[in-house]
Amino acid sequence: MLIDRTRKGLIKVREKPEMLKRISLLISEYLTAFYAYNSLIKDKNYYLKPVHMVVRRMPDGSTVKYYYYGRYWYSIQKTSGPSRIKWVYRGRSKPDPSLPDPPANPIEGLVVKQFDDYVELVFPNEDLFRRIYDKLVQH
Repeated sequence: MLIDRTRKGLIKVREKPEMLKRISLLISEYLTAFYAYNSLIKDKNYYLKPVHMVVRRMPDGSTVKYYYYGRYWYSIQKTSGPSRIKWVYRGRSKPDPSLPDPPANPIEGLVVKQFDDYVELVFPNEDLFRRIYDKLVQH
């Protein structure tokens, strides 16, 4: 474990790749609430993702996977094309005030960068670092 505190207040922790499995176990405890919420709002054609993943290819040919934990809103539009639906990103705040409040994401704000031989956890602040990191280490 290597901890780096940046000037912007971010806390970066370098860990073994197994830490990603611990994070998945931690978020899995809350996925049922997200599934229930999405079932509740599906008639309004909205969907809430608790995790967004992006894969980037680096200049050396390696790949880095980024996992963003939060609340990512999408709307679903029906199309006439082969896929028949289109996912449209709507942002991080609730797009329609008439929707019920979404469930809390206890690791909202955490970013995980997965490299070949390690993962880097990026915490936006000290509070989230203390709450989450202690749970991850205890698992």
